[in-house]
Formats: sequence, structure tokens, C-alpha cells
Amino acid sequence: MVDVTKKGRSEGPLTPVCAIGASAGGVRALQKFFESIDPELGLAYVVIVHLSPDHESQLSEILTGRTKMPVLQVEDSPKLEPNCVYVIAPDRELFIDGNSVASRPFTEPRGHRAPIDMFFRSVASGRGDGFAVVMSGAGSDGAVGVRKIKEAGGVIFVQDPSEAEFSMMPRSAIATGVADFVEPIERMTELIAEVARSKDALRRLKDDEAKDAVRQILAFLHGRTGHDFSNYKRATVMRRIARRMQVTRRTSLAAYVEYLRENPEEAQDLFGDLLISVTAFFRDPAAFESLVEKALEPLIRNLDGDSKIRVWSAGCATGEEAYSIAMLAVEEAERQQVVPAVQIFASDLDDGALATAREGRYPKAIEADVSPERLKRFFVEEGTHYRIRKEIREMVLFAHHSALKDPPFIHLDLVACRNLLIYLEREVQHQLLALFHYALEPGGYLFLGSAESADTDPKLFAPCDREARVYSAKPKNRRSIDLLMQLPAEHRPPLPLTRDYEGRVQAKPSPVVHAAALEQFAPPSVLVDEEHRILNLSKSAGQFIRLPEGPFTSDLPSVLRAELRPEVLLALDRAFEAGEPTLTLPVNVGLNGDARRVVMHVQPVVAEGQGGKQALVLFIDTGAASGDRAPDVLDGDVASIERIRQLESELRTTQDRLSSSRREHERSNQELRVANEELQSINEEYRSTAEELETSKEELQSINEELSTVNSELKDKLDDVASAHSDLQNLINATDIGTLFLDAKLRIKMLTPAVEQLFSVTDSDVGRPITDFTHKLAHDGVAREAEKVLRDLVPIESEVETKDGRWLMMRLRPYRTVDDKIEGVVLSFVDITVRRQTEERLRESEARYRRLFESMDEGYILAEVIRDDAGKAADVRYLDANPAARRLVNTDFMGKRLSDVGGDFERHWYTLPGQVLDTGTPEHAELFAKPLDRWFGASFSKLDDSRVAILFQDISDRKRHEAEREMMMGELNHRVKNMLAVVQSIASQTLRSSSDPEAFVSAFQDRVQALARTHGLLTKERWLGTDLRELADAVLGGFVDGQDRLVFEGPAVRLSPNAAITISMALHELSTNALKYGALKNSDGTVSLSWELRKDKEGQRLDVSWSEHDGPRVEKPERDGFGSRMLERGIAYELDGKVTLDYAPTGLTCRMSFPAERILSDDG
Repeated sequence: MVDVTKKGRSEGPLTPVCAIGASAGGVRALQKFFESIDPELGLAYVVIVHLSPDHESQLSEILTGRTKMPVLQVEDSPKLEPNCVYVIAPDRELFIDGNSVASRPFTEPRGHRAPIDMFFRSVASGRGDGFAVVMSGAGSDGAVGVRKIKEAGGVIFVQDPSEAEFSMMPRSAIATGVADFVEPIERMTELIAEVARSKDALRRLKDDEAKDAVRQILAFLHGRTGHDFSNYKRATVMRRIARRMQVTRRTSLAAYVEYLRENPEEAQDLFGDLLISVTAFFRDPAAFESLVEKALEPLIRNLDGDSKIRVWSAGCATGEEAYSIAMLAVEEAERQQVVPAVQIFASDLDDGALATAREGRYPKAIEADVSPERLKRFFVEEGTHYRIRKEIREMVLFAHHSALKDPPFIHLDLVACRNLLIYLEREVQHQLLALFHYALEPGGYLFLGSAESADTDPKLFAPCDREARVYSAKPKNRRSIDLLMQLPAEHRPPLPLTRDYEGRVQAKPSPVVHAAALEQFAPPSVLVDEEHRILNLSKSAGQFIRLPEGPFTSDLPSVLRAELRPEVLLALDRAFEAGEPTLTLPVNVGLNGDARRVVMHVQPVVAEGQGGKQALVLFIDTGAASGDRAPDVLDGDVASIERIRQLESELRTTQDRLSSSRREHERSNQELRVANEELQSINEEYRSTAEELETSKEELQSINEELSTVNSELKDKLDDVASAHSDLQNLINATDIGTLFLDAKLRIKMLTPAVEQLFSVTDSDVGRPITDFTHKLAHDGVAREAEKVLRDLVPIESEVETKDGRWLMMRLRPYRTVDDKIEGVVLSFVDITVRRQTEERLRESEARYRRLFESMDEGYILAEVIRDDAGKAADVRYLDANPAARRLVNTDFMGKRLSDVGGDFERHWYTLPGQVLDTGTPEHAELFAKPLDRWFGASFSKLDDSRVAILFQDISDRKRHEAEREMMMGELNHRVKNMLAVVQSIASQTLRSSSDPEAFVSAFQDRVQALARTHGLLTKERWLGTDLRELADAVLGGFVDGQDRLVFEGPAVRLSPNAAITISMALHELSTNALKYGALKNSDGTVSLSWELRKDKEGQRLDVSWSEHDGPRVEKPERDGFGSRMLERGIAYELDGKVTLDYAPTGLTCRMSFPAERILSDDG
């Protein structure tokens, strides 16, 4: 069984990964993708997007609602599970670690990160395959990574650029040429499902089925493309075929063979996959550093004269490796301060990759492999790509060339063949290393990939840095290049794609025939075909062979010892023409220091199952060389011996004559072989140059076609220019702007008529220096400023005044030609007198309004309305304010939003500006600013689509006065009602206690007047309360003429309005009673009124005591009158007080006690 899936370090197969890269516009594409994808495909989806490192990502929550699969943001190293989605976290990059996806902080600064490429590379190196999906995005991130995944056997899906919101990333991925599918998202998800299911079906194949099918596929591919991949490692070939089976959705090899027959274009696709045209700049940086130290540094140091360093980059793919070597060579040459005399030959079989290499244009994702210094030094930025600079491009020649079948480049100093040998069988690796050794000069260098080695051929190469895979070529001796590598492609017949195909492209020699012949003929032998090519050698036949310098050849006469060659050629011709065995004459040969006589016996043989004729050449050693006797092996036949002696005598003279000619011929032949090899290599170089020229020719032809179009356009342009010249001349004559064109020496080149009003010049003065002329400017530095502009290339602009009082704007600018050369100065003079006058008036007006603006008492604020996503006014930003506004607000709010100022502003502060903008109608409102504890009257007016003007003033005092007025009105209303009730009560009580109307009127008036006096006191104090002493004095003063009859004693106490009225009425009743019946009835009586504040268990209380002395004898009345009832009931009801009356014979005593909180004023 053959397992075509890759397994990791853990047991069982690894979870297949579908890596998805997206950027701008990618969220919608991802939502659509996960809505459409089958959640049961067994894939682990890893989503890489470009996220801001400063904000949390909501992508995992967004995708959770679009799929049944669990969605996880990668923070640590979760294990990859089938049918799960893993999303990148902000400021992290992801990579594959076994069967887990891990995250780590970025090492590159922002602007140089390529997280999609990074993860794609990780999938390629950690898994060997996988799915890569490139969606909407700007830039080219992912373009390098998809090539890596394609190289590893993965499948590439790209969103159709016409569907993507931002097509740059998909287009960059498509431009690499490795995209397998370019489809809209919905179709893409269907294809991923089909490919994933076909991948499951490919997991295990029967070995016999795979072996036979692969033979058929390679044979068909050979017939279609002319390239034989039978020397490639079977595992490599199988992975590539399996990848194509996934792409074509074929679940068996038989089905794929059938598809290959029915779709011949699939052969080219498979051919492209087998070529593996993927590389990168400075892949394995440490190895390239070693290459500089071990190879380039000594090669450049030892350059002399007109010599060049010759480099061959075999299997160059898209050229990154060749350009990398070129850049390193230039850097090392600059370090050694020499000219970088380097010629690089870069070859490959993939014409598409070569086209990319020749163009030298690569996506910006190469920033991950190339340092910023090298990007700046060796590349030109073109939008989303970088192009190789001309100096590097001209160092490299690209050619279509097969290292396995075409003649190699020769006289090389360095061969770079990285990651080609690993795909070839071991025997072919040895052959290719031998070819490289032949191509290199002795001491030249070989640079291999990290998984390759030349240690298997220690006779050819010595390690310079084994870890970096840098080797040096040992001196040349014998070559061992396989015969197959010398045959042109056209000599290798393609095999038909048949089911019974079992053999290789070329028939192999038959060792059975050779073994049978050896059983009959024991001497050393060589088996050759009709073309004299060696098919097999016996063990000891090597003593008769001498390999010449130059490329290895299998032609027997070319490698046979010179003294044996004539006889063998004659015998071979007879054997093949007549089909008869042939025995040659003895030839003297030096073997192991002894002269021996050797006879060659050529025997035609028939090889069953082999095409063409063959012959066996045996070398028979007949003994030591002797001038007179025949070989011992022929002693039995005297006649033959005599005949041989006679022939030897006849031939000896001829051989002597031919000897010198033969040596000269051999020398010439050797030189011709060397020259032929040189010519082949030169021809190969010419062929590379011809391909370059052909490409250039095509480009030139395209340019020529474009030029033809341009020429016709230019003709029209010339007519336009002539017309424009006429227009310009008329403009110059008609304009009021004075313009003067000066050359680099400040000589006049051209002028407009308006200049003549400023300078004493005319058209006839063209060519004369400007310093020769006077002018009407009150400014003498024109020439000096013109020189400054020429020197600094910075325009100068200033306002100058003429001697007649006009003002001009003088501008001096460098005169630039269309090819950006500075050839003088342009002076222009624009009359700005009217503008200056207008500006002066505007400045005066602005100053007036500014003074008004700054001195006005009202605040003025310029504000910008901030809207939410729904377009509603959500906030206000303050842009400018006058001093009054800053004084009124008393906080720093400029440039801030209202929501940033702090505090709880009522809703209208936010909505009214937006309402004014929406309706265009000014609004006025009185608004309370709670954080400032103030009221403002504000007027809002629209200025433009986003700004409003706010004019406001502080109305807090007015609002407070209004509140106080309202309160006073309410209080007055309350007091009037209460007074009316009191008066009504007094009237009612007085009426009941009066015996006649006159008594009623008198008593009622007295009581109302007492109440009025109390009201007078309260009104005087603005009804905030009154002093108890003042109240008593006001009430009692009307009853007593002299103050000595009244004694007041007590602390200062402020009574509330209600308490004052009640207590005043009580004092009035006590005074009236004293005047009628008590101490005030005669002239000797006195009244003592005292009070004090005290505390008891119920709290603070006010005690008031009324005492009468020296009046008439007092008797307790039989019934209570109005006064008694008013004292006992009114004080208790109104003030929650207590009253006791003591009718002692010596005088009345009244004690009143009140809770302090019921009678004391708030301001007391």
C-alpha cells in the first residue's frame, strides 16, 4: 500500500488545514464563505486578516453567527481539530506547530508585516500541503506564501477579483501563476468540498495500481512535452500527481489517466507542477552569508584583467536565487572597491517562470525576505510590486535549458543548484554532480540546497562549509557522466501511453548476452552496437581504454588505445557488414610496463529482444612482443604464421609512415573535440542570448507598434501645440500680469507687455542681463533674489510697492523644463493694489468686529455637530469661543466634545444644534447646565452643514429672582389667606364677647390694629421673621405712656412670621386685659415680660412669662372671655404651645412655653 498523505509527529494523520488570508473588504467575504461552506468536510480553517494592534477584534464573534462550526480566537497554541475555525488575534502572527496552531508577537514593525505569507509558509513547511484561500484585500500579502504551498503540493483558491471589494490581493496571487481556481466565493466553497472529498479518497492506493499508472502517466507526459521525469523520485512524482488529482477531482489513478488522455492540456498542468518553479530571495540567509565568505569573496578578490566570474544558476525558477547571487556579488565588489565583473547564466525548463524572471517584477511580499536596505538599493517600487534595477538585471542571462540532457555551460566559477537534486533518484544525482564538476573550473564552487549534499562524490568535490552546502571542485581527471545525459532529446523516442507499457524509453544492453559470450571467450572484452557505442565492459577491459580530456564519450574508437584503433575499426566494419568473426593482426601494446602482442577478435552476436546489431570485441594477449616470431597462440598453423610475417613486413613500412600522421591526426582530433565542446557551450550561451534578444525583439515590436500610435497622436499634438502657441501668444499680449523669463545667467528670455510698465525693457532687449535695466519698484533686491532661487531652488514670494504707490505680488520660481532641468527663473508681477486696499478695510472691519466680539457680554461659541452611525446628532465639539464665553463657562472646553467635559447636561444641549442644522431654522432656548449650576439663554444658528453658532448669556440671577418672586407670591397668597382667617376669627370671637355694637367695633379695631402692627414689623423684615423684644415693644407701646412701667428681660430671639403673629395677638390680649382690669388700670401698676431659651428632654423650648404688679386686686373670672380662649387655644393650635394663667390677688401671671423649632425664624 502507498500512503500519499503526510503524517506528523503525533499518531494518526494530521488534521488538514485550510488557510484563509483576507484584508480590506475581507470580513464580508469571510461571512459569505462560512455561510456557504459545508461544516462537515473535516478541515481546520485558520483565518488570517490584517488587524489593528490597538483594538480588540470582534471577528470571532462575527463569524460565530455565520457557521455551525466552533470559532476560536488563537491566543495560545490550541490543537487543530476538524471542522473548527481558528481566527488570528490582534498584534499576533500564527504558525503551524505539529498538529497545533500557535501564536506569537510580531517581530517586524508595523508596515513591514506579512501575516498571511508567514502562515502560508508555515503550512507549506509544517504540512507539505494544504489549502490556501486568498480573498479581498489591498496589497500583495499572500502572493509569496501561495507559491510555497503550491511547491509543497497544496491547492490554491483565489476569490474572483471582479467580486472582491479590494482586488489587489487576489490579483497579486493570480499573477504568481500558481492559482488552481479563481472563482466567486459561493463556487469556491463548492470546489473546496469536492477537492477535500477527493483528498480523502486518495489517502491509500494499491502499490501495483500506483506503479503501473505512474508509468503510463510519465510516458504520456514524455510524449507530450519531450521531458522524461522517470529519473525523479517516485514519492515526489506521486505527490504531484495526487495534487493534480485533487484539482481535477479524480478519486483514482485510473480515472486520472483517463482524464489525461481526454484532456491533453492537463499534461502541461502536470508538467508545470513537476517542475516546481518556486524559490525565494536569500532562501536560507545563513547559507548565502557563507556563500559570500567562502566563494564570492575569494572569486572577486582574485579577479584580474578583463576576466569575469561565470556563474550558472541551474533550475532558477522565477529568478530570485540568481538575482540574490547578483546582489551579493555587487555588495562584495563594492566592499572590495572593484567593478562587479560577474556573468550569471540562469536556466530552467519552465517558460512561464523564465518569463517572470526576465521581467524581474515581484510582489511586495518579498519585503519578508529582502532587507529594506537591499530593497532600496536594488529594486524600484512600482505600486504593489518591486522591479529589479537595470544594473542587476543585466548581470543575468535567462535560458530554457535542461541540466539533464542539454550540454552544460563550461568554464564556470560557481554553480548554484539548490533544491533540484532532492527530487531526483540517487543515480541521477551522481550523474548531475559529475556534470557540474566538468562544467566548473578547478577550484570552482558548488552551492546546493539545505537538504542536498555533494559528500557522496568525494573524488569530485571537497566541502568548504558542509552546513551551508558550499563545496569546491577538485582537479579534473576522469569523467563519469552517464550516456543518457549526452543524448539529445530527439534521440529519445517517446513511449506511447498504453496499458501494457513496461519498459523504459531506451532499451538497456543485455548483460545476459555478454555473460554468455564471456563463458566462451575468457579474455577481456567489450560489447558494442552498430554505432560503435560501448554497451558493456568486462572487468579487465579497462587496460585497453584511455579516456580523453573533455566530455565523456561512449564511442569505442574514441576511447580505445591509439595503437589498437585502426585494427579494431577494420574488424568491426567487417563484422557488421559481413556478419562474420574477424581476427586482427597482432599489435604491440605496452601493458603494465611490458611490451605485449595483442590480437583482437571481433565476434558478431545476436541479442534476443534487443533492436540493432551488436559485436563482442575480445583482446587476446599473445605474449611478449618479439620482432621475428609470431604469437604463441598461432604456432600450430605454420602457413598462417608465414603469411602473417610477410604481411607484417609489408605493413611495417606503411605503419611507420602513418605513425606520425596518426599522431598528428589524434592531436588534431583532440583539439577539435575540445573546440567542439567549447562551441557547444558557446552555442548554448548564444542560444540564451538569442532568447533574450527574441524577448527584446518582441518587446521592441510592441514598442514599435505603440510608437506608431504615438506618432499619429504626436501629429495631432503638434497641431494642438501650434494652436496652443497662438493662444499663449495672445494670452501674453492680453494679460495684465507682468511675467519675465530669465536664463541661468539672469538674461532676458521672454517677457509680457505688462513688464514694460515696470522695467525699462522691450522685446528687442531679449538676451541682455536684467541688471542692465532700471525699474519702478521700491525694491532693489530683484537680481539678488533671482540668484537665491537659482541656488536654493525654493520659490520666493513677496509684496513690493512701486514708486507711484501701487502694490504688486512678486513671485520668483525656478524655470523647469519638461525633463526636470533648471534653466533659469520666472518672475511674475500681479497688481494687488485693490486687494491690499480691500484687505486693509477688511482688517479694520475685522478689528472692529473682533473688539465687539471680545468685549460683548454675551458668550459666543463656534461648535461642530458630531453624528452617530445613523446620522443623528449625538454630540457637540467646541471649536472656538470669545472671552465672555470662557468667562461664563469658567472651564477649558475648547476642542473637546460636550460628553468629554463631564457632568450631566440635559438632552437639549445635544439635540438642538443638530435640529438647527437639519431644519436651517434658528432656535432659542433657556437651558440649565447642571455641572455649572447655572441657567443660560442660548440662541443656535446654522453656519454650514456641520457647524453652528451659539450665542448665550447667564440668566441664573433672573431665574433666581423669578423663583423668589413666585415664592413670595405664593407666600403672600398664603399669608393673606391666613390673615383673613385670623381677622375673621377675631371678628367672630369679638362679636360673641361684645355686649353692644360699639364695644364690638372698639375691641375689633384694637385687635386688628395690633395685628397690623405685627404685619408692619414682618413686612419691614421682608417676612423673614422679627425680634421678640421689638415685637413686644410694638404691641405694648400703645398701651403705656412711660417706659418705666414696662420691664423686658430676655435674650435676642428671632420669631418666625407665624409665631410672631400668634404671640403678638397673645400680648395684645394680655395688655388689653391689664388696661381694663389689671396693673395698667391705675398709674402705679407695672408689667414685667421675660423670656428664656432652655433645653429639656423634649429638646429646646422658649419660655415666656407675663407678670403684673401693683395693680387692683385680681379675682379669677367666673367664665373665660375671648382673651383667655385665644391664649389657651390659639397658642396650642398654632404653635403647639402650653399656657398657664395664675390669677393671684396681687396680679395676673401668664406663663407660655413653645417648642423652639415651631417659633424660631430660619435666619435667627
